Amino acid sequence: MTSFFTVTLFFLSGLAVLGYQLVWTRMFAVGLGHELTSMLAVVAAFFGGLTAGAFLLDKRISVSRRPALWYAGLELTIGLWALLSAFVIPTVNDWARTWLGVEPGLLHFWGVAFIVPFFALLPATLAMGATLPAADRWLAQIKADPRQIALAYSVNTAGAVLGVLAASFWLMPWLGYRYTLFALALVNGCVALSAGLFYFRKSELSFLEKTRIKKTHKQPSPLFWRLLITGFLSIAYEVVTVRVMAQVLEGTVYSFAAVLAVYLTGTAIGAGLYHRFGRNRDGDRLLARLLFSLSLVCLAGLSALYLTHGLYWWVRTGLGDSLGAVLFAELIVALPVLLPPTLIMGALFSHLVQSARHARGGVGWALGVNMAGGLAAPLVAGVVLVPLLGTQWTLIGIALAYWLLMPRLSMLPRWAYALPAFLVLLLPGRLQIVTLRPGESVLEYREGAMASVAVIEQQNERNLRVNNRFQMGGTGVRAQRLQRMQTHVPMLLHPKPCDVLYLGVATGVTVGAALTHRESRIDAVELVPDSLALLPYFSPYNVELHKNPRVRLYASDARRYVRTSHQQYDVVMGDLFHPGRDGGGLLYTREHFQAIEQRLAPGGLFCQWLPLYQMDEAMLRSVIKTFQSVFGRTEAWLAGFDLGYPSLALIALSGDTARPEAIESTIGINQSLRQHLHLAAVRSSVQLAGHFLADHRELADYAEGAPINTDDRPVILFDAPKFTLKRGVASYESFAALLNTIQFQEASTLLSLSSDADAEFTDRVGAFVKARNLYFATMIDHNDDEARALIGYLQSVETRADFTLAYAQIVSMAIGKAQKEPETARQWLQKLIAIRPEIPGARDVLYRLPVL
Repeated sequence: MTSFFTVTLFFLSGLAVLGYQLVWTRMFAVGLGHELTSMLAVVAAFFGGLTAGAFLLDKRISVSRRPALWYAGLELTIGLWALLSAFVIPTVNDWARTWLGVEPGLLHFWGVAFIVPFFALLPATLAMGATLPAADRWLAQIKADPRQIALAYSVNTAGAVLGVLAASFWLMPWLGYRYTLFALALVNGCVALSAGLFYFRKSELSFLEKTRIKKTHKQPSPLFWRLLITGFLSIAYEVVTVRVMAQVLEGTVYSFAAVLAVYLTGTAIGAGLYHRFGRNRDGDRLLARLLFSLSLVCLAGLSALYLTHGLYWWVRTGLGDSLGAVLFAELIVALPVLLPPTLIMGALFSHLVQSARHARGGVGWALGVNMAGGLAAPLVAGVVLVPLLGTQWTLIGIALAYWLLMPRLSMLPRWAYALPAFLVLLLPGRLQIVTLRPGESVLEYREGAMASVAVIEQQNERNLRVNNRFQMGGTGVRAQRLQRMQTHVPMLLHPKPCDVLYLGVATGVTVGAALTHRESRIDAVELVPDSLALLPYFSPYNVELHKNPRVRLYASDARRYVRTSHQQYDVVMGDLFHPGRDGGGLLYTREHFQAIEQRLAPGGLFCQWLPLYQMDEAMLRSVIKTFQSVFGRTEAWLAGFDLGYPSLALIALSGDTARPEAIESTIGINQSLRQHLHLAAVRSSVQLAGHFLADHRELADYAEGAPINTDDRPVILFDAPKFTLKRGVASYESFAALLNTIQFQEASTLLSLSSDADAEFTDRVGAFVKARNLYFATMIDHNDDEARALIGYLQSVETRADFTLAYAQIVSMAIGKAQKEPETARQWLQKLIAIRPEIPGARDVLYRLPVL
């Protein structure tokens, strides 16, 4: 019972520690600006503190008669600092942003990114580094057997698996970051109290005194180097494989948790198997077999990475799109890559540390050496080796490094030594995970420290893809229209948009459109530096903005930029940030919008574009509610009328908008701008005003009762994947819900654009909006009913001539009908001609009808 009680405490301690790691990673992402950056930084901070704690306290713990009391004190320290970290980290994030500045250099950025979390978490991680030595000492003396490190490590790591799952799927979504830390600190407090009560049981204390283990001679050098290098290799393998699987998995807040759970499960099982079957085996023989096997399974894991995409979608096809099904598919993909290597890693770590314990008495120094190797892995592997060598050769190097660590006098056959090198020759070509549709090809592929980016070409159209999961714009006609209107709507609404800030660059088509507005000076911020290097592939559509002196491009995080820059802007534009992408929800938080408010010049305008095709109604209401909690005067506008990719602009106004006559003049005299707008069927201020959707009051009524998205409780971050993972959902679902909820009023009371316009302008806009809404209603409700769809489109055509989409839709229907039912097609076209004889399109098609 005593040992069961003790290992239960070790289990709960592991639960809390990995829970902390995930929460701290999320909290530092707010300041450092990227989930991958914060993950690498927090992992390095953990290993740095664990190393220091193991080294500093090993001497005392290894000879202590009171390991239970040590353990209680360490757990109490962890819990207390976790409580304080809930208040320390937000402050430290502000310091980090200040130290990083707008566009830090590579060494400056990664230096701050690694140093700040290290010192912010140091009191807790120091204590964490000493808990395993204390657990080993305590358990060894209870069982009167020094070979207990594998059991302590296995149980602690098994608790970590539960900590990962509980924190990711329950605590953080339900409680937010701060209260999750409080809950985990309570776990530490209970563990500390239980360990302290155990110490005061005198009979147990007397037994512990009898089994004190004394120090012996110094540790030999080969074991030191194996501990150091294997610590580096195990974490490097995790960092690189997670980096690769990010191109296959969904990239949500839950994806990393699923992969980490597999990694920790394998490690825990491996350590447990070693404790059961391997702790009494011959040291050198077992070491050689473990290292040789690990080299082989790492190469096998690399081979499995080539198959992950097909395996993932095979599982998804069978299971469906629920969050549970997707997570199960992600676990299945991670198993062949991570489980076999981590099984052996857990056993190898236990074997090396146990060997060190026999030699010296305590395990703290061995843990410290191993953790020191792990400390270097995130920076060296993730930031240096992957961009320099690529993921394939980095993983090959890891596998061969294990092979080279084998003892010279191993009992393996001679042919075995050449086997790993031979298997390298059998690997396929470059590990480049890019899913291509028929006719697509890869023009350029780059593996950077932040992400992998690719330029995909199909029939002279090019798209930018990040991590093989996220389409970031392209040069197709529909894509160009959407991207350019993202600029023109807010730019035309501002009376004089001189200084403009873009949060997001991608292909540069949206940013380049701003150059058609004369006298505008543009700053544009892009998180993934490699995307900026690929801008030439999207010329001339982005008008080579990277060469234009009016444009300054920053490789920086949008959140950090708006908090550190002192520049004031007339117009600030936020890109279509994917809410389901890990970290995307942080770009819709109240704190981020408040920082943007500080960047607006007097009379400035902020436009945040929302991808309605990637949002359900709950997300949309939450974003609107959050937006209006910061800005007191807001409106909603559309980028266009394409229900395939409906995009909504939330616009915050702090001054007057441009007058209709000024917009007419701008469009009339600016030829380049006029060409862009003509492609989107915008030729006048009336047609621009027809993109208006709702005013501040209507938006407030629609979002009433929705939760506000904050840095501490980013509800969108955790809720978005539940929707974005679904396939087969209508792209206009949330847009349709918004249309059904909003009560349209007269244009004269809604349009701030034309608050003092004449009656004729108001009537024209009102008719345009009515025609637009008839078109939307028909598309949403009756598109599969040919007869009712025709009636709805004809009503739209009759309402307003310059809303042309309904007219074009009927012409398209007639062309499709002409092959089998030419007479029906002829009747449809004749109806169009009768309603709108001034438009030549239907007459031209009718003239060619016999030969269609």
